[in-house]
Amino acid sequence: MENFTAIDFHRTRDFGRKVNATFEFIRQNFKPLLKSILFIVGPPVLVAALLLGSFMNGLFLRSMRGANNPESVEYFTSAGFWLQMVLMFVFMMVAGIMTIATINNYIVLYGEKRSNNIEVHEVWARVRQTFWMHFFSVLFFAVLFIIAYVVFLIPMVLITPSSPFLFFVGFTIFLVLLCYFFFSTSLVFFVQLYEQRGFFAALGRSFRLVQNKWWSTFGIIMIMYFIAGFISYLPLIPMYVALVVSAIHSVEAGSVQQMSTFMQVFITSCFVVYYLFYIVLQSLPNVAIAFQYFNLVELKEARGLLSDIDTLGQQPSLPASDEHY
Repeated sequence: MENFTAIDFHRTRDFGRKVNATFEFIRQNFKPLLKSILFIVGPPVLVAALLLGSFMNGLFLRSMRGANNPESVEYFTSAGFWLQMVLMFVFMMVAGIMTIATINNYIVLYGEKRSNNIEVHEVWARVRQTFWMHFFSVLFFAVLFIIAYVVFLIPMVLITPSSPFLFFVGFTIFLVLLCYFFFSTSLVFFVQLYEQRGFFAALGRSFRLVQNKWWSTFGIIMIMYFIAGFISYLPLIPMYVALVVSAIHSVEAGSVQQMSTFMQVFITSCFVVYYLFYIVLQSLPNVAIAFQYFNLVELKEARGLLSDIDTLGQQPSLPASDEHY
């Protein structure tokens, strides 16, 4: 039987150690975490993936026929098309929120139990309790983005006719500020859950923790998102190959061929597998964000050190080197 040693969250870690700790956590918890994600997030993910696959089927077929084709125009303006779009958006949003809630609640349970013996019903009970908190946080972020976009859009519309260059500069600054805001607030969901704070209190807390450590936060999150994104796109490669072959056959035949039932099922299946991969692999950036949170708390508040002082009977851990980012 494998000798299990729980990972101590409350430690400072440099960049390499945070990466190693993230993969070690995934290795230790792969089966129970995967099981929790599949059972809790699986149903909305499956519906969203089927809607996404059906949507992409129709989009590919109409794009091959041309946007000005009467049948394509009718399809894109039909009530069924927009209903499918709305349902796809709703289920993807629910799946995304439940993914964040499931992974973060699992991490908190792991820290409380100091064990990977975590059952799905334990995670599900907490996801039910915290779903609306995560939902309204996503809603607040959307409102903040819309406000920022409108505030940016009005002066840009006024500037564009007189100076396209100023529009380019302004748009670049907007993207930079958006990127800064995104990574400065990347700890919000975990802060809300772990510290039981409201949205705006967690927002300020995230900004304060990330202050002077923005680049290390940016680096660890970007690397994990890149790894997750790269792996999740692998199931789509066969689909793109099949689409290219189908397009070549259509060109050789001199007309756009009706997509076969097998091809439609194949494309939908690829999107189902892709979306399942994508959701499961979101554990990488979310776990990395949790380790970054604990790292920054230790660097600025030394909670783990104070806890060690209160429990002097425990064997001390070797201090990790500080970051230089």
